[in-house]
Amino acid sequence: MHRKILNASRLQDEVKRRLQRLQEVVEDGVKIVVPRAQEQVPDRTGCNWTMRHFGNAAGFESSIAGVLAQVQAEYNLATGRQAEAEEGEAGQAAHADDPFGGTRAPASANPFGESSFKPKTNPFGGDAPAKAGDPFGAFGDQDANEETPGKRPANPFGD
Repeated sequence: MHRKILNASRLQDEVKRRLQRLQEVVEDGVKIVVPRAQEQVPDRTGCNWTMRHFGNAAGFESSIAGVLAQVQAEYNLATGRQAEAEEGEAGQAAHADDPFGGTRAPASANPFGESSFKPKTNPFGGDAPAKAGDPFGAFGDQDANEETPGKRPANPFGD
């Protein structure tokens, strides 16, 4: 039987999907943690991957083994050139050094827009820069050279 080829993440998703559809898992409301597929030397059936150390699997070992055997009979893990060919078919360039699949923007481009630094801009609007002593920008049309307000009036309660 010819096996379909999937990458490790897709194998993990397929096993997880099948486990979560099992009646005993649904009845108990258990979320079984599925590990990533690990590459191995092809066994006598031709399967080149396995999974070990399922989380929250106590009492479900036989069900997990059954699902794992089914998925291993249907799929093989994409390795080296197979993974690159699979990614190439999807229109993405895959590089061994690039964990993002070649979709990363060049370092010189800023994904958030403008890359120049504007010192002391007023965060509350207006194009005028904030004044040194005023963290919220200029108040009204006052200049920094104008007089500051005079002394506060005396306390009417007699301090």
